Amino acid sequence: MADLEVRVPPITEALCNLNHDLIAEAQRLPEAHAAGGVERIATLKDRVCFKVKKGRWRGAATRLPEADHTNAGPQIRAAPWWLGAGGYRREGDPADFYAALAATVGRTGGSSDKWLPNDWDWKRLKLEHAFAWEKEIRRIICELIARSLRTGCAYQAELHNYKVTALARAADGETYLAVGAENVADPKIFAVIINAVPGVDPHSWMPEPNGVADLKPEPGEIIWSTILPPAVAAQLLENLDD
Repeated sequence: MADLEVRVPPITEALCNLNHDLIAEAQRLPEAHAAGGVERIATLKDRVCFKVKKGRWRGAATRLPEADHTNAGPQIRAAPWWLGAGGYRREGDPADFYAALAATVGRTGGSSDKWLPNDWDWKRLKLEHAFAWEKEIRRIICELIARSLRTGCAYQAELHNYKVTALARAADGETYLAVGAENVADPKIFAVIINAVPGVDPHSWMPEPNGVADLKPEPGEIIWSTILPPAVAAQLLENLDD
């Protein structure tokens, strides 16, 4: 991050969304590689690395061959490309990025390992995947609720190995919301589902072991209900239209 003159963002900000020219250019590298439009860094010989160029910025990126191994973990399979270093183009100056890269390689006996992901990088990637997963769950559940608000029918989605159902129905001047989760064994996942709706007090949810409205619990399903504030309902519908 220091090489790119950017701060390390909090976990709520995905690294791939950083507003940086070199990062944006590096994200196009897999497509360019497939089309044969990449340039290899000749001074790095222990692994295949490619040049990334944008404006004054220069970078070194690679595709991690470990991603193709049968025993590769899910993280490395999901992120096989890696931008390992970056800096400025300074033609004719020893501080030029690629000149400095070559000098560093010479001092390390030809090894480029220092530019590969370390433990911190893999931990950060794991956290980002978890945050992205939670964000996607929130999006899906809010969409289910919005669709139910519009039609009065229940809507269901499959999330990995479990199912989520949402029903929103107006009665007596209030909007009742019921959410059912099937095959959810991890309480943390259930907490994410229940807290997916912004503006709803987490303490307002009530268990419905016998079901509510048209929702009857299936085997392994838990149903909870609450009152949906009008402003929250309006915002969900507006987001659905967008």
